Amino acid sequence: MVEATQQASTVGTRRVALLLLACASVALVPAFLLLAPSPHLRHPGLLALLFAFGICAYRAEVHFKTNVPFKVDGGYALVLVAVALSGPLAGLLVFLTWDLASRVIWREHRVFTPGALANLASYGWSALAATEILKLDHVVALGPRAATGLFTAGIVMGVVQFVIARFVYGTLYQGYRAWPLLRSEFPDFVTLVLADVLLGTITAVLFGLVGISAFAIFALVILTPSLLLPALAQRHSVRQLDQGAATALYATALADVLRLSRDRRRVLAAAAHLMHVGKHDPRARWADLHDVEFASTYASERYDGSGGPGALAGGHIPLDSRILAVAVKWAQLTAAGSQQLPHSEALLGLELAAGSELDPRIVAAAGEIVNAELPFARDQAFQPVLHRLPLPRVLRREGLPHALAGVEHQ
Repeated sequence: MVEATQQASTVGTRRVALLLLACASVALVPAFLLLAPSPHLRHPGLLALLFAFGICAYRAEVHFKTNVPFKVDGGYALVLVAVALSGPLAGLLVFLTWDLASRVIWREHRVFTPGALANLASYGWSALAATEILKLDHVVALGPRAATGLFTAGIVMGVVQFVIARFVYGTLYQGYRAWPLLRSEFPDFVTLVLADVLLGTITAVLFGLVGISAFAIFALVILTPSLLLPALAQRHSVRQLDQGAATALYATALADVLRLSRDRRRVLAAAAHLMHVGKHDPRARWADLHDVEFASTYASERYDGSGGPGALAGGHIPLDSRILAVAVKWAQLTAAGSQQLPHSEALLGLELAAGSELDPRIVAAAGEIVNAELPFARDQAFQPVLHRLPLPRVLRREGLPHALAGVEHQ
C-alpha cells in the first residue's frame, strides 16, 4: 500500500512543490492564450449536461463513499467529450466540477489548499495536452475516423494528470517515495483511465453519428451505478418478514449462489410458502406443484439420516429439500418471531448444525451470501438482494459484490 511508502517531507521540498505547482498554474494563462487563443464554447447546452452528469455522480459519492479497487466514475470520459466538443477551456471547467463541488458546495475541504493548486495545474495541462493530440491527429469532426485520436488524447490526458497531481505533488509535498508510489498506484490508475477514456471515445463518436442520443449510453453506464449502489445499501431488515417469507427469500438466494435456474428458485419460493402456510401459493404455476410438494416433503430430513419422513441422508436428500432445510433454520434464527439474530451470529448456528442437520455445502453458500452483502448493508440483519437483480450472473454474483464491498456510510 502507498501508506507504507510515505516518509516525512521537509519544509524545503514542500516549498519546492508549491513553487512548481504555482508556476505550472500561472503558466496556464499564456498557454491557453497561445494554444487556444479563441475559446469557442460550442454546444453550451451539452456542456451544461456534462456539468450535470458530474454533479450527479459526485453527489452520489458524497452520500455513499466508495473505496472500490476498480470503478468507472466517468471523470475522464466527461472531460474528453468536453475537450472534443469545445476545446481545452471546456475540459478544464468540467474537470473542476468535482473539485469545486467538494470545496464550495459540500465543503469537504478548504477552498484554498496545496491539493487544490495541484488539481488546477494537473487539470489545465492535461486538457491542453489532449487538445494538442487531437490537433496532431487532425480531428476536426466527431465520428468513427476520430476514434483513434480521441482515445490517444484521453490516455495522454490521464498520464499528464497523474504525473502532476500524484507524482510531483505526491512525492515532493506529501512525501511519498517515487517508485513505490508508481508501483502501487499507477496500474489501478491506468485501468481506470482506459475504461473511462474508452467510454468517452464511444460517446464522442456516437455524438458525431446520432447527436445527443449518444449520452443515453453515457448516463446508463455512469449514473446508474452511482445511484444503484446507494439504493442497494438502503435495504430493509429481515426482522420485518415472517418466517415463511424469510425462508423463501433465503432459499432463492441460496439457489442463486448454487447456480440453480430461475425456475428452480421459483419452485423453492412456492415450497417455502407451502411449508409455512400449509397450502399452495395461489400464484404458483400448475406445472410446478409436483416439484413444490416433493421439495417441501423432504425438507425435514436431517443430513446425517436421523430425520424423517424417509430417513434419507446426505446426497440422497433432494437438493431443493436440503436448501429449504438451511433456509428454514436461517429464518428461525433471524426473522420476526425468532431470536432475530444478526447474520453473523445466525451463521454460527447454521455452522453448528452443518454435517448433522444441514448440508455443509449449502451452509457455506449462506456464508457466501452474508460475506458478499454484509459490507454494504446498513442493518446487520439485512434482506439479501443480489439474487433479485436483473443482471448477468457473473456480474450479479461476482463483479457487483466486489464493487459493493467498499461502500461505506457517512
